Amino acid sequence: MSPLQIFLLIAVSLLGIPVGFLLKYVTKEEMRPGRKWFKMVSIASLAILFGLIVTGENLPLYITAFSFIFFISAVPLLKLKKK
Repeated sequence: MSPLQIFLLIAVSLLGIPVGFLLKYVTKEEMRPGRKWFKMVSIASLAILFGLIVTGENLPLYITAFSFIFFISAVPLLKLKKK
């Protein structure tokens, strides 16, 4: 795998963080009732990621996709202090 491909996979994975913040901003009123679903999705995606890494599968596209999903679902669970 070339360094450019690795960079793009990491960039797509980390793109889940701003998307998660955007999701949190856009869906403020649905955050409280949907909190349990965000927790379940983030735990499931983290478990799948851990399983892919432990088994040693060289599936960078799947790892990227599940890390993107993890970031999207985990970021809205963060409680940030407002100034």
